[in-house]
Amino acid sequence: MTDFSTRLRRATMVEHREAETRSFISRLMAGDVPVAGFAALTAQYLAVYRELEAAAARMRADAVADEVQAAGQAPGKAVGSAAAHAAGHAGHAAALAPEIVSAFADPALTRAPALEADLAHLYGADWESTITVLDSTLAYTDRLRELAATSATHFIAHHYVRYLGDLSGGQMIGRTLAKHYGLGEAGTSFYRFEQIPDPRAYKIAYRERLDALDLTDDQATTLIDEAQLAFRYNAAVFVELGARYPENPEDLAPAA
Repeated sequence: MTDFSTRLRRATMVEHREAETRSFISRLMAGDVPVAGFAALTAQYLAVYRELEAAAARMRADAVADEVQAAGQAPGKAVGSAAAHAAGHAGHAAALAPEIVSAFADPALTRAPALEADLAHLYGADWESTITVLDSTLAYTDRLRELAATSATHFIAHHYVRYLGDLSGGQMIGRTLAKHYGLGEAGTSFYRFEQIPDPRAYKIAYRERLDALDLTDDQATTLIDEAQLAFRYNAAVFVELGARYPENPEDLAPAA
């Protein structure tokens, strides 16, 4: 039987390829997008990671709560708030072992503080009142808030798409962008995982955690479908950024 991590990778190859080959990303990696476009992308990432990491914090808290509740119960019994918690997460977080879900919500992956530091470097001290969150990003974060914060299956799908992608070549991407935009390490700290010294080993362990998930057929299908959707959300952000920072500035649509 094919490992689930392999099945997931194969099932999302088309969406992954379509996202990473958007014109905006290709031009960014070639240094053909203005630094303002790179800064705008960084701002979109912050909006996404704030939602995703809020969901991760909730998953960690749920896992701790489940452990505490289990420790205080007689074997085989679910009482009071523990029963309500399980009922409220039916088919979602409670359907997957809390320790498995919590293993994905690793604080070592946290990106929001690095993104905030990058934005302070790119925009200055008043960056938070300067940045614009695009409509495509708002649709993405709405999805994260709606499902990833409460459903373990959906959370893992979005977690996989973003973090495993960041770990795959992130340092190389950061160095390339730093060179193109004259940033040095400042402004590209998002691409460096200081608490993960060996990204390759971490990715192997991550895929092993995916393979260890005890998923029903329906859950596996849901996770794959949501991962495909997550790639499409990312592609939509890149398309909107491409429209704001086109290859030929004369292609910009006139202001309404």
